[in-house]
Amino acid sequence: MRAPAPRSPLRIAALLAGLLAGLLTALPAGADAPTLAWRVPLPAGQGWRVVDLREGQGIRHEEYLPRSQGLEDYRDRLLVQRFVAQDMSPELYLGHIAAGLARHCPAFTTSGLVGGERDGLPHATRTAYCGRFDARPYGYVIAQKAIRDGDHLFVVEREWRVPPFSVDAQGLPVFDPGKAGDDTALRREIGTAVRWLTEQVHPAAAPFAPKIEPPPPPPPERPRARR
Repeated sequence: MRAPAPRSPLRIAALLAGLLAGLLTALPAGADAPTLAWRVPLPAGQGWRVVDLREGQGIRHEEYLPRSQGLEDYRDRLLVQRFVAQDMSPELYLGHIAAGLARHCPAFTTSGLVGGERDGLPHATRTAYCGRFDARPYGYVIAQKAIRDGDHLFVVEREWRVPPFSVDAQGLPVFDPGKAGDDTALRREIGTAVRWLTEQVHPAAAPFAPKIEPPPPPPPERPRARR
């Protein structure tokens, strides 16, 4: 009998994990595919630490928080999942997650659904806006990317937990109008995260590594004077 996975203190993570479990009803046995060893290049700007890591039966689940933020009062979060795709395309998976999340968010919208293919791997990105999560005093912004690699899906999410906000009649998020500076900064962060997901998060991409220049050749030996 399989032991229960450790509980995460992050509520939104539990919801997304539950939605994923509802999709994965039958996982094949056997060794993980080599692609499951792929590591996501974490975004620059702050140090990240692992707060949850689970792996087994073809699923790998990782959660990261900035080193300066705690489990209960975090603002920023990363989620990385790899699992058997079954018949799901990246767009289908993102749609399923959005539909499940919307049931918990009276004010909900999505934007920027973009699909494509890179190195033969189909992918899709989208940003979801949850104005308030259930009755809790905060909402979520989640920039997501899903990649189909053979029999597996890779899902990477960059999440912000922010004060409650609204969604206007055009389906656009409206953050606190009394804090224009915070609104502009958050929108800039979202744009940067979407570019990171689009340009840098990909299994076929080489992981980030500092460029090491070879040492310069030693200077030529000066000829010795004859005695």
